[in-house]
Amino acid sequence: MELTKSQRKKERVRLRQTGYWHRVLVKLKKYGSIYWFVLPAAFLALLFGYIPLVFLLAAFKTSYNPAINSPIAELFVNNWSFVQFTKIFGDNSAAFFTALKNTLIINAIKLVLVFPLPIILAIMLSEVKSTFLAKLFLIIFCLPNFLSWPTVVGIWQNFFRLQDGVLNNLFGTQIYWFNENFFGQGSNLYKFFAIFFDAWKGTGWNCIMYYTAIMSIDKSYYEASELDGASKLQQIRHLTIPSITPIIALMFIMNITYILSCGFEEINLLANWNPYFVENETTLDYYLYYVALRQNGQYAFATALGLFNSTVSLIFMLVGNKICRKFLHRGLW
Repeated sequence: MELTKSQRKKERVRLRQTGYWHRVLVKLKKYGSIYWFVLPAAFLALLFGYIPLVFLLAAFKTSYNPAINSPIAELFVNNWSFVQFTKIFGDNSAAFFTALKNTLIINAIKLVLVFPLPIILAIMLSEVKSTFLAKLFLIIFCLPNFLSWPTVVGIWQNFFRLQDGVLNNLFGTQIYWFNENFFGQGSNLYKFFAIFFDAWKGTGWNCIMYYTAIMSIDKSYYEASELDGASKLQQIRHLTIPSITPIIALMFIMNITYILSCGFEEINLLANWNPYFVENETTLDYYLYYVALRQNGQYAFATALGLFNSTVSLIFMLVGNKICRKFLHRGLW
């Protein structure tokens, strides 16, 4: 049935009043006094999150040297080109693929071995009968998270130190194996220590979300499963894990997103232990820092490399979300 002219006018008014911007204006009028508290955070996000995006233009320049002109003026001096991106797979391909290989190896092992640890720890804590002891254990496990990376690396460095190290004091002798294989030239044990430090520092903190999700499960479900004769392992498999699947999916996507990042501060401290690391065992985080600030300041190339890493991380996030939606029926959106 065709609408009359007045009906079409009323329909346009109704659509305009229920449109997105109309709803935004209504909320601004209703909660205007609250939005003032958002302004400082919005200003900081604009200042440190969006304005620096202008300097991504340096990745599309033949060269970028802010020492010659002002940083903004230098963006518009040289010709536009993709030469910096071709360097990633061209002139600097050997160093780039070495860093990429090491980064993927470390993060793949973390995904397989470290990612399940907070889930297992949270399930174990949920089985502790005493609430006081469970919270006490959780606080103890979370303490390493509040230590800085220099402190963490320093603690374990002193643990394995040849002179007056903890191991040497325990065994009453000097254990040269750690010195020769980790501190010496040709060492590749930094991968093990990078994974071990990350697990030791972050497992307790990451398990808080899982533990909270488990404790929020209705206890009557467990009582009913016990009446049906379910064992503890069956309860964990068919009740606990399905209940915390949304949290697992979220954390899985976040780990997939940062699969090209091993954490610069930790890797930088490990690199300082072994000079051989820079040439043969570097990761993408350290390689980006090295070419930007230590290797003649290749700012344009470092920007292109960072943009490439961010693009790949975005793709991994989309793929991870797709996998979670398909197999776990949960996702970020």
